[in-house]
Amino acid sequence: MERPQRKVACKTLVGMASIFMMLLVMLTTGCNSIKEKKSPPVSDTSPNIIGISTSDHNMPTKAASARRDAPRDVLVGIGTAKLGTINQSRTIAATRARTEISNVMSNVIRNMVRDYTASSEVDVGAAVAYQEEITVSLSKSNLSGAEIWWEGEQDGSWWTVIRLSKGDVVREIGMAQAAARLKVPAMASFDAEKRMNEAFEQLFEEEKVLIQAVEY
Repeated sequence: MERPQRKVACKTLVGMASIFMMLLVMLTTGCNSIKEKKSPPVSDTSPNIIGISTSDHNMPTKAASARRDAPRDVLVGIGTAKLGTINQSRTIAATRARTEISNVMSNVIRNMVRDYTASSEVDVGAAVAYQEEITVSLSKSNLSGAEIWWEGEQDGSWWTVIRLSKGDVVREIGMAQAAARLKVPAMASFDAEKRMNEAFEQLFEEEKVLIQAVEY
């Protein structure tokens, strides 16, 4: 009677061993499949690659030093793109550089409106609406007076550095402000041009701190 019992025990052990091996294979296969999964590629046509950090190790030396070496009364925008042709890359890189400058101007306006609102009795809702009107106008502006300071290719990517002088910035903001005043009369007393000197000085100091942080 012992032999049949031994046979049953052996079969049971073999069955358990087979199940264990199958589980081990499934677990190993699953882990490998997880390791092999990759994030979906990001299309380079995305327009939101702006605000490029000068700490980017792939950035050309000329582009990396563009902000540090710029005069105090100049805004700098840096854009990069890697598309099918050089012409396409140049166009998108320039667009992104201009967008970066527009974003900087919008930030300047936001800070000025915030300070003005804090020191006046103007309605907060009106201030927000006014700020939005100017931001939209600046985003649509072609930044007349902006010039390409440097452009070039590195590692297949095209880089463009655009500069816009303080005088041109004041003009752009002035035009945007005139349109915003028509839609938000409550902000008629706000004069962005008179606040630009202080805003530029603050912006310069902030950029200097960021550049020093990157270098050290």
